[in-house]
Amino acid sequence: MLVDTTSLVKTVDNINAKYLISEAIPAEEGLEASRWIASQLGKKGSYRGLPAPTADDFEQGVRVFTGERLQSASARHILGQESARLLWLLGRQDASLREAYRQATHWMQDEPGFQQAGTFCCGKCSLAFWRHYRVGDFSHIEERLNRGMQVMKARRLGDGKWRAFPFYYAIYTLLSLELDSARLELAYARPAMERYLKHARGNDYSQRRVTIIQQALAIVQ
Repeated sequence: MLVDTTSLVKTVDNINAKYLISEAIPAEEGLEASRWIASQLGKKGSYRGLPAPTADDFEQGVRVFTGERLQSASARHILGQESARLLWLLGRQDASLREAYRQATHWMQDEPGFQQAGTFCCGKCSLAFWRHYRVGDFSHIEERLNRGMQVMKARRLGDGKWRAFPFYYAIYTLLSLELDSARLELAYARPAMERYLKHARGNDYSQRRVTIIQQALAIVQ
């Protein structure tokens, strides 16, 4: 089952786990999931009309797919971006879901900071914004994302990581962008990715990180 009606976090993770290993999601199952995600649009705790965390999510805390813990507004924003992204990917063939999505995300199209710099408020929120923007119903996608990649490049620390961009979620994001500028950042991160693989442990998040890093290394070899 993709949908866990007690948790938007778990539902998003269930779907992203399928995408990570390129496992096909049956159309009806995907549509069911997108409808449930849409039911969370604008609920209490929503960030600017995006899908809202459930009560259990607020109680247990929010993590991104790669395991980094989120707090406060960034948790609501990042989870909202990740879930709206999946709503579009899985439900865009349904007219009512397309309209609900567009109403919830119209502000992203003309968000002035993103237009000018290609980033949004902070590093971790920018990553979620980029992941959604790359596949969503937006314009000037590559142009604006490439601006963001320039900001990310400027924040390199010299050791394969970046200032303000959480490492594992950053690798996951760069892998999803399918841009030459993103591949350059992955190539920069190669030493840090290789170090991680040498010391990875066996919990759920580590297994995801290993798969993500292996996929990232495969395209920068």
